[in-house]
Amino acid sequence: MGPEQGDAASRRYRLRVPFETSITLEHGGKSLTYNRTHDVSMNGVYVRTAQPLPAGIRAAFRMILAVGMRHETIVGECEVARSVSLDDGLSEEEPGPGMGLKFVSLEPESSETLFSIIRYNQPPEQA
Repeated sequence: MGPEQGDAASRRYRLRVPFETSITLEHGGKSLTYNRTHDVSMNGVYVRTAQPLPAGIRAAFRMILAVGMRHETIVGECEVARSVSLDDGLSEEEPGPGMGLKFVSLEPESSETLFSIIRYNQPPEQA
């Protein structure tokens, strides 16, 4: 089954790994911090929140990922790709109300760091 068929998880081009951290968005002169990410990939991150921003909003972001004792900062620009409210009738696959943020751009060092973190945190392959 190709990436264009099947459920949402099988349509994803990049591996997502569970990662709970905080992310700060700079939008409209405001700084908004969300403390509950669900997973992250090279393409984006899902943020759990009861008050998601509308799809299409673009924002600068800063996300700090813990790697052992170190904390790595990921910086770039993102866009709200989808917004899930409490009224949307969540399925078992949904991580809850929130928003899917698509990374529009990452600083080069952030891209390398994120790649390493995702590779390190991916689950072992199933036999």
